[in-house]
Amino acid sequence: MTATAPGTRRRGFFQFRQETMETIFGYAYALLMVDVLLVVFNLPLAFMLFVTVDSLQSWPFFLLLSLTLAPSLVGAFEVFRAMREDGRPRPFAAFLRGYRRRGWAAFFVGLGTAFMVAIALFDGTALAGTVWAPLLGPLLAVLGIGSVAVALFTLSGLVVFESASLRALAKAALYLTVRRWYFSVVALVMVALIGAAVLLQPVLGAALVPGILLYAVFANAQYSFHRAVEAERG
Repeated sequence: MTATAPGTRRRGFFQFRQETMETIFGYAYALLMVDVLLVVFNLPLAFMLFVTVDSLQSWPFFLLLSLTLAPSLVGAFEVFRAMREDGRPRPFAAFLRGYRRRGWAAFFVGLGTAFMVAIALFDGTALAGTVWAPLLGPLLAVLGIGSVAVALFTLSGLVVFESASLRALAKAALYLTVRRWYFSVVALVMVALIGAAVLLQPVLGAALVPGILLYAVFANAQYSFHRAVEAERG
């Protein structure tokens, strides 16, 4: 049996550590680039959030500006897909690839989601303080929050299944939102944390928080889709 020289083992150990550190820094760089690209591709929204004192009071205006979010999210999700499958992603190229391929489909998803959220917020505001509020308020909340959860699954599906139709993905997303409700809750909590961070600290929140939390959203959605496909085949 041939003994391995101590120097060889040492070099192999240091090489392993170097590869590990390169992977960690590569992932950190990709997540930071996602944050930067999200700000760039949603610059009007980011700028108004920075200069507006009370953003919640102007929700119709910000809801209109948020229509750029969905196409940029599929770009971010494409970066995350490359991170999980390729190991060493090129975030800028991956972001643009996802944006070009599925940007228009994502825009319509965002448009439909904004419409549902607008209905929930407008009716909720109109019903506030009336006798109908306790009855219809929870229903409107489920409508608005549920539409966001379905949109997150749909946008993830646009990246996971590149050739699937938007209609099929929307149906699958609605099913998964209800069937795997716990993943929907996790995704909504992640999005709420992003929103809170951006509203409280627009610069730091937008620069440091969205990438890592959106990665968790995409990972959960990708896992749910794959499990659903495996169950269908089985």
